[in-house]
Amino acid sequence: MSIDGEILRLHQSFSKGELSPVEVARAQLDDASSTTNSEVNAFTLVDEAVALEMARASEARYRRGESIGPLDGIPTTIKDTLNVAGWPTRRGSRTTSKAPATVDAVSMARLRSAGAVFLGKTTTPEFAWKGLTQSLLNGQTLTPLDKSRHAGGSSGGAAAATALGIGIIGVGTDAAGSVRIPAAFCGVVGYKATFGAIPLDPFPAAFWQLPHIGPITRSVADAALAAAAMSGPAASDWMSLVQTPLSQRLERNLTSRTRIGIPNDLNRYLDPAVKRGWEEAVKALGSRAEIKPVELPLDEARDIVATFYRLGCAFAVSLVPEDKRSDLDPGILEFIEPVRNLSAEALIGLQRRREEIASRAAVVLADDVDVLLTPTMPCLPLRADAADAQEVDWFKWCPFTPLFNLTRGPAISVPWPAQDRSILPIGLQIGAAPGRDDVAIAAATMIESVAGQDRALQSRASSHGN
Repeated sequence: MSIDGEILRLHQSFSKGELSPVEVARAQLDDASSTTNSEVNAFTLVDEAVALEMARASEARYRRGESIGPLDGIPTTIKDTLNVAGWPTRRGSRTTSKAPATVDAVSMARLRSAGAVFLGKTTTPEFAWKGLTQSLLNGQTLTPLDKSRHAGGSSGGAAAATALGIGIIGVGTDAAGSVRIPAAFCGVVGYKATFGAIPLDPFPAAFWQLPHIGPITRSVADAALAAAAMSGPAASDWMSLVQTPLSQRLERNLTSRTRIGIPNDLNRYLDPAVKRGWEEAVKALGSRAEIKPVELPLDEARDIVATFYRLGCAFAVSLVPEDKRSDLDPGILEFIEPVRNLSAEALIGLQRRREEIASRAAVVLADDVDVLLTPTMPCLPLRADAADAQEVDWFKWCPFTPLFNLTRGPAISVPWPAQDRSILPIGLQIGAAPGRDDVAIAAATMIESVAGQDRALQSRASSHGN
């Protein structure tokens, strides 16, 4: 894997004394307080005092020649579903406490130990319940690519901030696409590692082992470095104890043609603008990889994940005291209604079918192809004033991302620019079998490189035509 990105470049500049972590933090804080960010609404909290304190400590380490590593001094934002000591965790809900968390989540403690500079917390819908970032507590978050459209969700604030250039790393969570959806809508990279690679703390026992913690960045290399820093076993997450840290298994160079699987009948999901971008991408990749059709039940996987997701949200709602229920988003109450009377027999059937689909996908991704490729989303970012943006059953327009929460394998969304620059970029989702994060990252790096080459070719063609 080619290690290149903003993290290493910034780390080298800090080491040489060309830049100061404090200078960078101040510039980032200025950007976070800008009119542009206020229009996008990426943040729930920006803590100048904490950010500058962390940046000064980093600067002192660099001056002493005692840098902790590549993440030392790197500006970072955190989705407001993760505990950061000293900051409240509101989870996008008016029903939650304003009291600050007393300890960091494991992932946050690891970033803190790596020297990252925490800028603040980013927006999410209530209890991260949907694929758009809207809440009664914080309002709606828009994509910087087009501020009349949604940023996606539920890690919409993290993706919007990253797209604005605020934070080299934006940490999000993903239980059905919540890192990858907003990454696609905001034109950045979103990476969900194999389940358990990054410990969940507290462990979401009622969410059917769907959620992952994952970084949102502007390059695949930065996503890999950020995920590696947060990865590794932790007793608070029993599913993480059998995982090898990502830092030990992300190095891979593709020495032969990558076998890319594309689901049959995929085009039926796609809006015209996404279909054009998708066809351009497949054509560009065809000379560099082996493209093979595969058969996987995308609709069924999505529907199973949707049911488990609803059950997790229903549990979150059940913890809200009765006297605060009126402060809940009515949408989440409507969203969980279909599972209120779910029978044990139906639940057992869903779990059995999940295991069957996961096993089938593992065979395909271990024996037939190296990675599965789809558009991340079948549509461009939803317009903020559109009826479908208010749709409670958001899974209807999210057919591709849930598969990799069902299977627990790694998946990463990489932006692919349209040849027509007036059209928004799409996201390409690259997924692999559980534990094969190195394969997913290597393929994503290759696709990112091809996308960059195509951009360069388009730019030269455009300049010659003028």
